[in-house]
Amino acid sequence: MMLGEIRTWQPEGAPEGVRMLEIAQQPLRALHIPRTQLPEVTGLADLAGFGVLFLIEPAAAPGHRPRVFIGGTKDLTGQLTDYGERAPLAWETAVAIPIARPRVPRFHKELTKLVQFHCHRRAVQVSNHEVVGHAPACPSLVPAFLDRDLGASRAAIQTLLFALGHPVLGRQLRVVK
Repeated sequence: MMLGEIRTWQPEGAPEGVRMLEIAQQPLRALHIPRTQLPEVTGLADLAGFGVLFLIEPAAAPGHRPRVFIGGTKDLTGQLTDYGERAPLAWETAVAIPIARPRVPRFHKELTKLVQFHCHRRAVQVSNHEVVGHAPACPSLVPAFLDRDLGASRAAIQTLLFALGHPVLGRQLRVVK
């Protein structure tokens, strides 16, 4: 198996520092948003709807780990705007991962919670960053097709974060199916 090509570009209408990354033939994308440019990205279509976000604070001093907050939401734009005003840490960069509508749309919320849960658990396990905030609860209702898709989604998110210079979920690129 080969890792797909990683493509990066500036979304139309976005300021200079905002970047979009995707892995060829993967349903997930990542938006890299500097905090200073947050007010200018609220109209981006890619931020409308469900998603998982990573708020990243650089290391306070040499030898310290950077800090990360991992959140899930049904409104990426609204949540990022709220965290721009009141955040659980002094973040400088946000990475937003819009979650595409699953095969059965009524499970969109559960899929988002499940991705957030597994990303949080992996970040704590890897320990490259100090994880801020409480651990999210695992959704109680997880259809088998969502659980199957999760492995590829988690590996793709790890790869996208690593490619952006934030090894929150691990330092090695993973093969994405």
